[in-house]
Amino acid sequence: MVSDEICNAFNSGYRHIILEAPAGFGKSPVAIALALSLGSSYICTSTKDLQTQYSKDFPYVNVAKGKNNFPCLVKQDFIRNGTYRCGICVSDNPDECFHTTVQYGPCITDESFRGSGCKYRTFAKDYEITDKGTKKEHTNIFSERKQFYQNEYHQWLPIKNLKEQRKEWMPCEYFDQLNVALTSSHSIFNYSIFLALLPYKKSFHERDLLVLDEGHLLETEIVKFRGLAISKRRWRKYIDPFEITDYGYDNIERWVEFLIDLEAKMLGLIGNSSLAESLMVERNARFNYCKGKVTSNDKEEEMEIRKKIVSASELFDSDEEIARKYDTESTPNNITNFSRELSVDLIRDTERLTRTINSILANPKNWIVSEIKKEGYKVTRVEIKPLNIAPYCKPVFEKAPKTLIMSATILNHRTFCRSVGLNPDEVKYIQMQSDFPLENRSIYPLDVAYLNYGNLQSSEVISRIAKTVDNLMSVHKNDKGIIHTSSYEQLKFIKENISQENARRLLVTDPEIQRDEVLFQHKATPKPTVLISPSLHTGLDLKDNLSRFQIITKVPYPNKGDRWINAKRKEDEDWYYWQTALKLIQAYGRSIRSKEDWAKTYVLDSAFSYFVKRNLSILPKWFTNAIKGRLK
Repeated sequence: MVSDEICNAFNSGYRHIILEAPAGFGKSPVAIALALSLGSSYICTSTKDLQTQYSKDFPYVNVAKGKNNFPCLVKQDFIRNGTYRCGICVSDNPDECFHTTVQYGPCITDESFRGSGCKYRTFAKDYEITDKGTKKEHTNIFSERKQFYQNEYHQWLPIKNLKEQRKEWMPCEYFDQLNVALTSSHSIFNYSIFLALLPYKKSFHERDLLVLDEGHLLETEIVKFRGLAISKRRWRKYIDPFEITDYGYDNIERWVEFLIDLEAKMLGLIGNSSLAESLMVERNARFNYCKGKVTSNDKEEEMEIRKKIVSASELFDSDEEIARKYDTESTPNNITNFSRELSVDLIRDTERLTRTINSILANPKNWIVSEIKKEGYKVTRVEIKPLNIAPYCKPVFEKAPKTLIMSATILNHRTFCRSVGLNPDEVKYIQMQSDFPLENRSIYPLDVAYLNYGNLQSSEVISRIAKTVDNLMSVHKNDKGIIHTSSYEQLKFIKENISQENARRLLVTDPEIQRDEVLFQHKATPKPTVLISPSLHTGLDLKDNLSRFQIITKVPYPNKGDRWINAKRKEDEDWYYWQTALKLIQAYGRSIRSKEDWAKTYVLDSAFSYFVKRNLSILPKWFTNAIKGRLK
């Protein structure tokens, strides 16, 4: 059994184990069984949907989600009282307001509500655990603490004058679920909240096991968390007019100076210019960085003199210090020129800016300007990302002495290990085969056309794609399905060039539309709807009749026009093909979720055969065995 193999590996001294198993294998029960046997665990996954699925299947695993998922009870009180007004939204209708969550609550925006100032807020010390370490474990607020909060609540001045008060005290949903997750033996986070909690070492204690589900996404999640985008659209809310000087792609030092100048302006708006001064002193001491003082005639030499690479532990101590400083020294109370709601965004964006500046100064050569967008000659957006995320993985792996990394698509475990800072020879790699019947998961290469960038500019080629999609949808006219496109432009062309009957079946994802809304519509209607998207290849469960066919238009090579991707490719070509295989197999796994489930997969790109033959060493046999016909 795989559980025995994992236990034996841990007992023999391995600290990190990779379990690669196809969709429907039952990786989650394996992880939970291991967690129960060891005593305590953190589980990370990529989406809120997967968090919810874990909590349904294993009720003793407690979910922690971010502030924006929960209504602020204080704001709800004022809404019921008819006295709520948002400082940003034009409409007075609270149903149209995006700022009624805990993210914008008084505990964030008002000094008097911080800490115990908000009587809805609870703390980890308020909770007790019964049947600890078992499947019956339950975490509740101590009864005497409940009574204490009930008494405090009825004496609380902010609600005394409300027309309608709550008869019973209730805890803030956000802090309640977070405290339960931090107190209990087993809890599950999405990657974004897990990474955000890392600096708070006093409350975020080490546990016996760390489970990284959808572990192949660790690099993507850390790059998303650590990277920074500065856009005119967002930042002119604070500074108007807001201009971004174009320093080009190769001058990271000038971009750092731009970011530091921006940080100083933002801290001035916050009313904390003294923090800008102290940050400059600390950067000089920590990173040997002194802005604007160049003494060498050789600029590159001077950069080397002025900057030094610091260790990961120093870097995350810096994160902890930054979080503490912004927590204690920067509050919306100090900000007079902005609404409370906008002040929250201002402080959050400035804190992220400070963290990114320190990360770049820690190792400038590890950062790349990945994108500069322009309208005419003016820069409207710049994005900066780290190339090697290994230093940022160290504190993740330090949350437990044992780590189980799970995915259907690790594929090339040596490349994966290098990307996250692990020694492949010190990691146990367990690869499981699929026991789903081959006839239930056939892959049909249709060889429509070679879909490289040049060919995709041809109207003839993309018309052939649209026609093939139209024909396949007609074959499956009574079935739900999914179409994986390579871009939104391709999606739009397909939608506009298929029959009206089939076009009406399409449910389109859009960056402006919540993914959950589209998926709910697909699941709720009995009609044969078909999802179409360039971004649904992972974290999606289309079991049984939710999808009986899927179309992969193009082998999903990462875009070499993206400077970050191209830099990673040049550094390690294996990484590039691994990423392609990863996305291809993730897309394939969306529709066949159990032994009894079935769906047909159609690949339109003629490059599919070449890709498979070139990468047979990393593609699992359960995938290649499902391909019908001979590869050309």
